[in-house]
Amino acid sequence: MNLSVRRQRWLVLGAILVVATASVLLPRTGDRALGQGRSSAYQPFACDQPGSADPQQRRQEVQLDNGAGDFNAAGRMHPCLAGVRWHLQSGSVTTSDPGLAIGQIRTAYGRKFPNTVYYAAAGSRTDLYQVAFSGLQFCTGDTTPVAACPASGTNDIQLYADSGDAPAPKAAGNYRLTIDPDQAITIGGSGVWTEVLATANSSFTVPVAQLPTATHLACGLVGGTARGGFLGIGGTCELSASDFAGDLAQWLGGGENYTLLGVNLDFYYLVTHRQNPSDPYTQVPVDGSGNPLNSIQLPNTTISVS
Repeated sequence: MNLSVRRQRWLVLGAILVVATASVLLPRTGDRALGQGRSSAYQPFACDQPGSADPQQRRQEVQLDNGAGDFNAAGRMHPCLAGVRWHLQSGSVTTSDPGLAIGQIRTAYGRKFPNTVYYAAAGSRTDLYQVAFSGLQFCTGDTTPVAACPASGTNDIQLYADSGDAPAPKAAGNYRLTIDPDQAITIGGSGVWTEVLATANSSFTVPVAQLPTATHLACGLVGGTARGGFLGIGGTCELSASDFAGDLAQWLGGGENYTLLGVNLDFYYLVTHRQNPSDPYTQVPVDGSGNPLNSIQLPNTTISVS
């Protein structure tokens, strides 16, 4: 595939995400038009450069993981955060069956995000966590990352945002924007780092057998929830974003391939990048030839508002 086609795909994806976010922030047909002033019901979406004196226009500085659990390395970026909470769910984080794979991760690091998050529309919060996944990949029809993945891939995924979760002022009536792919999707993939700013209870689940010492004790030491198994062996381990706030959880950065059984993320921002990106720009993931990877793919996707 030539570079121009890849660029076109990225432009299309970017357009989809812009329209999707705008659909949550803007009023629906039938809502009373109340103008675009800051004192009105619908504020303008604006972002200034870092250091702006106006918190509502301040671009957030996000320092990225360097591939070894160091969030204070060279890589950083300044996204403009809309304040829209996205919900991503696939598989089951509460399953006790270690054989129900939906994908894999290779490494995961996390921390309590140290900065206040300012939204471009209005408001701020200080309770978000940053989790960095290496090799995050859902089972796809043509690439099965782990043996337990179904041969046909998985389209067991929900991705949606509710207008009621957006920062005030907001639309008069609540509605939901749903992104519904009818085929297996890719978010991340081999050689790609995927990072999210997520709520504390956002979580994912892996088999206990793949943890160091392969016991429930290993899960419990980092605050995880072990389920199933027998006499502390076997079953599954659910880990939340807040579990990754301490150093004890960093053993999941051992470079192994962990079977992903379930993911349940509430996040305000998601980015994919190379390992150890250069400052001040985030380098997009690339393949061996230097061409950008399609690290986010949503084939045959329906976008709906209800």
